[in-house]
Amino acid sequence: MLPSPLAASQTAPEPSAIPDAADRRRGGSAALGARRGAPEGPDDARPSDPSVVAAGGCYAWPLPADATCASEARTAFRAAATSLGLARDLVHDGVTMASELAANTLHARDNIQFDATAPGAVAGGPELWIYLRWAGGGWELACKVFDSMRGWRGGRAPQPTDTVPDALSGRGLQVVDGLSGGRWGHHLTRSRFGCWKVPGKVVWFALPVPDEAVPARLRGAGTAPASAARALERMLARRGFGEGLLRVEDHGATMSVLSVRYGITLWCQGAEVRWLAWEGYRHHPLADVEEVAKQVVAVCEEIDDGRPVAEPGPLFE
Repeated sequence: MLPSPLAASQTAPEPSAIPDAADRRRGGSAALGARRGAPEGPDDARPSDPSVVAAGGCYAWPLPADATCASEARTAFRAAATSLGLARDLVHDGVTMASELAANTLHARDNIQFDATAPGAVAGGPELWIYLRWAGGGWELACKVFDSMRGWRGGRAPQPTDTVPDALSGRGLQVVDGLSGGRWGHHLTRSRFGCWKVPGKVVWFALPVPDEAVPARLRGAGTAPASAARALERMLARRGFGEGLLRVEDHGATMSVLSVRYGITLWCQGAEVRWLAWEGYRHHPLADVEEVAKQVVAVCEEIDDGRPVAEPGPLFE
């Protein structure tokens, strides 16, 4: 019998194979999420169902490293977006873009890391992440597709204009650029699944979400600074940063400070998380911990890739 999501949240993730289509049909989304040790969200649950997005969490799903990855990404995105009650045309656009990004992960399947004693992949397989985040004064649905190829074919990041109109391949980013209205990008990161966190990258797109579709937990101002800092500490520890984390709270817990590494410190105070990045201080609502954690991981990976760390400056400008 497979463990329940609650039981899985109390145990460390175990290695397992990237499932084939028959395995996915037998186990279903909840069973597979529990077996794979799905990552934990801000509510300390392990999401194994796309409806976690409607509760303000991140739906993370391991994609198969074969030709079925696009189909599985379409199914996963449709389920997550439908749980928010998004308009049909918006869901259709997202399904199309998720499919294009998933298909592009096939070039990285040789990077998947195997254990000779295990029946399948241990770490580094493609992954799909879907969650709500704050951007530009409103909430949007972000969809990110991870692969374990840190660089790019041809040595530089692709651009939609690289493909000629009558090309037979490589037009996926043209589709994403058009349907998202230019709201897409890429960054370095680490995997979420597997018994160790493999460096790689994500390509992402985002779609606007009407206010009525945003869960109350994200829209409300009830998140305490200490709660946000603790959630961020848990998330970053699960991505492999546990040894360097240091969290400090003031006596009344009106401010919590989380040091990640030299030059990266998060201040949770009032209704915001503030931290120094390349271009200056970034500001996020306290409830936006999913996005903060993902941005911190990205900056740490850029530092490890050779980009100089930002120099600390005045906290409040």
